Amino acid sequence: MRGPNAAIAASALLLLLSAPASSAIADLSGNDPHWIKDTASNCWAANPDPSPGESIAWMGACEDGLVSGAGTLAWYLNGKLVGRDEGTFKNGELMGHGRISLSDGANFEGDFPGKGVLTLPNGQKVDAESIKEVAGWSIEQSQPQR
Repeated sequence: MRGPNAAIAASALLLLLSAPASSAIADLSGNDPHWIKDTASNCWAANPDPSPGESIAWMGACEDGLVSGAGTLAWYLNGKLVGRDEGTFKNGELMGHGRISLSDGANFEGDFPGKGVLTLPNGQKVDAESIKEVAGWSIEQSQPQR
């Protein structure tokens, strides 16, 4: 696929990979790669796409060992900032209104789950919605009403 729809699809895929969504019960033993720990705050976040060299920094409250309440979750790969999730977190994941930003300039601002705006790296804005998946949030272009 080429053209604007390809850019939208690529950015949506990147946002899917950066937006954590948790399973019903968090395994905070360190054995489940779908949970990642901020060693400075001793707080865990859901991690939909574990990668070697990945780390996080949480700026906010920690409840029962999980990122919680208003805050910012920064994602790093080999020490380089690759994304930032800002908003309200519950049970280790973004919930309610929030914003996911990637280092390439793409971002989604809206409700988790719900409607929002996807801004592509070139600045183009697209109506979109976040949909909770088993392993993360998918960000999809909204379909026009018929």
